[in-house]
Amino acid sequence: MTQPTPPRQVIADALWDWWTTTDPAAPFDPAQAATDIDTTLTTHGYTIHTHTTRTPPVPTLRAIATHALITLLATAAAIAAALRDEWGWAAVGTLSALALGYECLRDLRDRHHGRTAR
Repeated sequence: MTQPTPPRQVIADALWDWWTTTDPAAPFDPAQAATDIDTTLTTHGYTIHTHTTRTPPVPTLRAIATHALITLLATAAAIAAALRDEWGWAAVGTLSALALGYECLRDLRDRHHGRTAR
């Protein structure tokens, strides 16, 4: 099985082909050169397109610290609500603290492994 031609070699071959088949006295036409090179790339199985996807960044320490602070505040609010016998608010605060704590741990793990934010 033959290896496919590397992209740089295909581009070099396309430029050489364009250079040797174009009239040197004619003015340079970048659109025609681009069309010829694109045709050569396409015949070799390559396509040119824009890269539209954006990779989200790794979680920052500032974002992780903010999550940790809000988690501590939710925990304090849940404890204060429980001390005043407001069990509904204590449950809401506890669930919030657990969700934020999980988010904080996940961000720390992602940062440690160099993975992008979710």
